[in-house]
Amino acid sequence: MSNIGQSVGCEILRLLILGSGAIGTVIADTLAKRDAYDEIILADLKKETAAAAKKRIGDPEIVTPIALNADSLDEMKRAMSDVDLAINATLPRYFLKVMQACLESGTSYLDMATDLAVSAGEKPGAKIEKPPIDLQLEQDQAWKDQGLAAMLCWGAEPGAVNVWARHAADQMDSVDKILVRDGDNSIIEGQEGLVSLWSPDTLIEEVAYMNPLVWTNGGFERRPSLEISEEWQFPEPIGKIRVWMVDHEEPETLGRTIGKGCKECNFMIGLGDELVSALKVLKKIGMVTPDPVDVKGVKVVPRDLVTALMPMPTDEDLQTRIHGSACVGVKVFGSKGGKKISHYLWNIMDYQECLKKYGSNALVWQVAMPPSVAAYMFAKGEIGPRGVFPPEMLDPEPVIRRFEEFGMVTFEDRREIG
Repeated sequence: MSNIGQSVGCEILRLLILGSGAIGTVIADTLAKRDAYDEIILADLKKETAAAAKKRIGDPEIVTPIALNADSLDEMKRAMSDVDLAINATLPRYFLKVMQACLESGTSYLDMATDLAVSAGEKPGAKIEKPPIDLQLEQDQAWKDQGLAAMLCWGAEPGAVNVWARHAADQMDSVDKILVRDGDNSIIEGQEGLVSLWSPDTLIEEVAYMNPLVWTNGGFERRPSLEISEEWQFPEPIGKIRVWMVDHEEPETLGRTIGKGCKECNFMIGLGDELVSALKVLKKIGMVTPDPVDVKGVKVVPRDLVTALMPMPTDEDLQTRIHGSACVGVKVFGSKGGKKISHYLWNIMDYQECLKKYGSNALVWQVAMPPSVAAYMFAKGEIGPRGVFPPEMLDPEPVIRRFEEFGMVTFEDRREIG
């Protein structure tokens, strides 16, 4: 039986956040300032890491740091024994195991992505019958049977863009294509070498290791990594920049769930020329793989070596030196009453303004707000469905209103195009 079902009318609601990195820390900070949960358990592999994250956000009494290994099913189940909702802010490779621990513990679940790498062997041009997220979606009945919710892909992209895509599609008779675009014009003062403003491991996996999955002509197909790009006009002050097709979760669900005849869905992100060149070289020499190799009798994961040499996005000095803006958004093309329409929805944040207001870099904050909203709405009984579902399966209007309340403003441009 669901813990949330037992606890909603009682005095105590508990939230477990697995992972006290940049995103998990912002989620803990955001929800600690609201009245949704009585206790927020912030977990990491080492308790000291979680405790340091708690201290960075002002050491709120409501937050309890613990040590927890997301690779240990038994350890997670013990930690979840009296928890109502678990937010998975770990690396994608642990997602299925965390979800299993939640189901076996009677704990509802929320994440911000899926484990794309389970389909790592799929080649460009391959027709795909089962995308990675289906390993989660196909568990739907088991979660319904226990009265639990498993809320998938509640970041910014995927997450907020899924909600916005549903909002736009609801106003159309038919949908032709859904284009998710991420743009960033940030510069980091005095920074040399390879750097990522979100998880370096995830950056390498999505951009260089995996071949992008797209929804095209009513089915899934792989495209080559680091080969397909275009120029995209983002709102000012970003403007027109080059974006690259990378592997991402939105095409795995939106083409099917939005329906209305949607033929195309893909994801592209703005990447600097230097970063693209570096990732192409790393890919060519085998440094993006998660598979260990023998180095003089020692097993070494090439990607781990690369990420160990990169700064972490939680580095406070790094954050103070980031200037520019980050934009997450989706443009839906379709028709209404026989007229062709485009509907663009986005959120844009300035790095320095975000740091001053929220104590976080803009990109991390944008990813952390939607799961914070979902966790808040879930605790308040505003998310009713049980089973396994992505964000676009909910009525988008209450969610968008909560985005606004949490500071994530939705901008829109809807126009006739022919």
